[in-house]
Amino acid sequence: MRFRDSLIASSQSHASRIVLALDVTGPTDTRLARAAALLSKLSGGVAGVKVNFHLLLPRGLEGIAEVARICSDNALPLIADIKLNDIESTNLDAVEQLFSKGVDAVIANPFAGFDDGLAKPIHRARELGKGVLLLVYMSHAGAKEGYSLKVEREPLYLEFARRVRDWDVDGAIVSSKSLETISQVRKIIGRERLIISPGVGTQGGDGAKAVKAGTDFAIVGRSIIDAAEPLKTLQDFNRSIPPP
Repeated sequence: MRFRDSLIASSQSHASRIVLALDVTGPTDTRLARAAALLSKLSGGVAGVKVNFHLLLPRGLEGIAEVARICSDNALPLIADIKLNDIESTNLDAVEQLFSKGVDAVIANPFAGFDDGLAKPIHRARELGKGVLLLVYMSHAGAKEGYSLKVEREPLYLEFARRVRDWDVDGAIVSSKSLETISQVRKIIGRERLIISPGVGTQGGDGAKAVKAGTDFAIVGRSIIDAAEPLKTLQDFNRSIPPP
């Protein structure tokens, strides 16, 4: 089973399109315990989980072992949001290390290119039944300064969408705030690959509108994990976004 199939299966099992971003802040020695407690409480209502440098830098790969265990126990795919963007030998070592610690997919930056960049990591992920998601359009205000740069009269993100299709990776990361971009990317990559959209909630994205435009999954982090009642907030998001 490929990663995209496991995420779809988890979504259907948990009746949710939400990928929970455990972007926990605060004192570094408390982050892991808080992340694990949140995940234990919320695991029954999300499709997958995403961790990034908020946990990986202060705690390292060994530090996310508890998060990986909870994900495994609840059949929740775990995504490492590291925006992989280096030479091939470094990229390959990074994915080997992450996959060995229970990570199911990595987010990579297509700027690195295929030859001597992402080719071997993509092939290795496929061998292991793991996933690669390409960063096509980010959700912060400055994204347009890079991803919308015109290359031969078209925005760069369209070329990145074609790389999702041509490199046969599991899907694309596309901002929930860019509905036209979501629709354009969907036309290029077809229905065989996923669109996962960050920026829902705190950054102003609307999950329901993103799904209507073509998104499969909405990444939600701070709006849930920093809420006074995280479980109730998650349930509200699940009600507002069309079910899988």
